[in-house]
Amino acid sequence: MKKILLFSLLVCFSLAVFSQGAPDKYRLAKFETEKFNRATDDATNFSNPVSFLRSSDALAPSETTIGVTWYDLFSNYNTGDRFWCFDDGTMAGVFMYGIEAASFPDRGTGYNYYNGTEWGPQPTMRIENIKTGWPNISSWGSGGEMSVAHNGSAGLEIIQRETKGTGDWTQTNFLGPAGIENDITWPRMVCSGENNEYNHILVCTNGEWMGQTTTVVYSRTADGGETWDPHNIVPPEMGEENYLDITQDRYVLASNGNVICMLYVNAYSDLFYLRSDDNGDTWERVIVWEHPIPFYNSADPCDTLFCPDFSGHMAIDNQGHAHVVFGLTRYINDGTGGFYAYNPDWEGIIYWNDMMEPFSNDYNALAPPGLGYEASELEVDVTYIGWMQDVDGDGVVTLEGELPLRTYGMSTTPAIHVDDWGRRFVIYSSNTETYVYTGGAEPINYKHIWARAYANTIWGEFVDVTSEIVHVFDDCVYPMIGNKSDDHIHYIYQADITPGNALDGDHDYQENRWIYGMLPKSDLITGMSEKEVEDISYVSQNFPNPFNGQSNVNVRLERPANLSLVVTNMTGQKVIEINKGHVPAQNHVFTIDATNLQSGVYFYTVTAGESQVTRKMIVE
Repeated sequence: MKKILLFSLLVCFSLAVFSQGAPDKYRLAKFETEKFNRATDDATNFSNPVSFLRSSDALAPSETTIGVTWYDLFSNYNTGDRFWCFDDGTMAGVFMYGIEAASFPDRGTGYNYYNGTEWGPQPTMRIENIKTGWPNISSWGSGGEMSVAHNGSAGLEIIQRETKGTGDWTQTNFLGPAGIENDITWPRMVCSGENNEYNHILVCTNGEWMGQTTTVVYSRTADGGETWDPHNIVPPEMGEENYLDITQDRYVLASNGNVICMLYVNAYSDLFYLRSDDNGDTWERVIVWEHPIPFYNSADPCDTLFCPDFSGHMAIDNQGHAHVVFGLTRYINDGTGGFYAYNPDWEGIIYWNDMMEPFSNDYNALAPPGLGYEASELEVDVTYIGWMQDVDGDGVVTLEGELPLRTYGMSTTPAIHVDDWGRRFVIYSSNTETYVYTGGAEPINYKHIWARAYANTIWGEFVDVTSEIVHVFDDCVYPMIGNKSDDHIHYIYQADITPGNALDGDHDYQENRWIYGMLPKSDLITGMSEKEVEDISYVSQNFPNPFNGQSNVNVRLERPANLSLVVTNMTGQKVIEINKGHVPAQNHVFTIDATNLQSGVYFYTVTAGESQVTRKMIVE
């Protein structure tokens, strides 16, 4: 077995970029398929915290510890909106603060704020006046901020202030629908509107409601919570007419301008989202992956099914397109009980956007490429964009041992950001070879945070953003990427010295650090089609597409150049030419007027200097 013993070896581990190709096979020193039990939301039965505390100052230069907690279950499955980047460059991060193990009477929202120059001191208490859990943070109006968390006994606690980063918080109680007023938990919150004037809450019921065993209810406020309209409604097409239940922590909210989406990621039902283009007035359901068994009950027999691992995330780009990422696992139920095949062959991170066809309901539609499943609809570096990496470069991924989070994916909890130029950045947590915990009965590989970018039609290299020597003995999980467009990606994650969760009995309670990190985008896009990136870093798909009037194309230049766009028909005949002349290195917009074009398929070519990018468009 490999063990991390020598400093000379540690230096080797600090290399961040590894080979891109998906390995064809894996070798495991220890592997066992079993059913993993799910613990409850709260902790009451663990004690004897470990005595070794990792220094919060032991970080890479680009990182800051924004808080420390001994409560380590960030989410049952899906991550919420725990990290917010404001329009002026400031940021806020929230996590579940709790030091008094094991019942955690002090548990609540730990909050920290970045003022544009530095993060504040690590919090030493929660911001609410009662015990809470599962916090979310977002903008409120032109300059304020709002957080929501559940209190576990009487609904939610909304806490807000008109000036972000400073001043007193105002706390109000939010109750559920009549008859189950207290029984709502695991909220999500996001804002929308041109001035962040709308705040939206999605929260799960703890029991039967409106014909479902559990479901979610949706509320919206346009006045900071003074009034709610709608208030505690089951969102359209998420009710009993389509699903047996909508369950805790398997949903996430995303927004951009007036567009808001609710994504639901589950192994037992469709993977879908609801989309609203009018701040929540009307909604449309979009299915990303159709479950093979409608109204499937997780207690029923089910043949081996490739499916989401319960974790996912989404982003809305500036053109209004939806981008979805989710983790992959395999579910099996022989009639005696279901379990998840925590297997290195059956894992990965899947990407999809609304210009792609949905995945079908074939049992093997989500089978990883290269395993021989003819029905697989995944394609490497198109929809299959993340997997465990061959860190030591020997051609196989060798794991000493493995321990799942509740999501059951070996690469899991992905998060995505699409910047102003349309470049996509994905981060996720993944079992990482050569990084091994040896302090238990058996060795277990640590998880690290991995990142990958898409620019100029290409997915780039994999980067371990936690490969610095200070993280050799860290389990890095629950990443969340910020909604900020500048020269870096911004993210937060949780790290401690032992794999697994204390709440699930994997180890004793110990210090968990919530860490903020930043990585230059150039570290992720260097070498991606270098000739094109020389002048053009991004050309968008025209939007809308198909169209019958006008459609826009966004172009980002890396340096000044002569810029033009030419539209040709299927025979290569030029039908439109737009020449902008010599323009600076910035974002540029072409408007294509198809009023005089016949219906059909066309191609547009953007030329800047010596670089060219061609895409297809459809005129109705």
